[in-house]
Amino acid sequence: MGTREDTPGPFEPGAAGSGVPLHYRAEILAGAHAEAEGIAYLQDGRPVRLGWGDVQRAFAAEIGEPEGVRTIVFDLVIGVEGKECLSLRFDADPGPVARSVARTVVEGVGSQRCDASLRRLADEGLTQAMHPDLEPFDEACLEAVRRRPL
Repeated sequence: MGTREDTPGPFEPGAAGSGVPLHYRAEILAGAHAEAEGIAYLQDGRPVRLGWGDVQRAFAAEIGEPEGVRTIVFDLVIGVEGKECLSLRFDADPGPVARSVARTVVEGVGSQRCDASLRRLADEGLTQAMHPDLEPFDEACLEAVRRRPL
């Protein structure tokens, strides 16, 4: 499943449960940036923060074609609601900015809840996962949650 833009409303961290999901849904966070306390972003024009304790799993991948425009996408899984895995998504430019964000996420969430690609980005500045677009990234994240339920 790709990112749904027709999401009825923002996810509520802590409201989601756990289980084995059939679908993956990512909500894009506007104006997101990583801080020591969590991810700050805008919701309905107001600043809010998702605390690291609300993140069940964190993923990162490089999205785009090798010779084209690329970005580093971060997905923060906050739970499973029914049969849907709920994730909050933001991105960063490849390079030092993405590495700094990755370090902050790994420190905040804890390395045991971060995928290998995110940990490598934090350590070496390179992702392990690369996808031409978001659909295979969504599928990889969903499969990881299925293999190791929240």
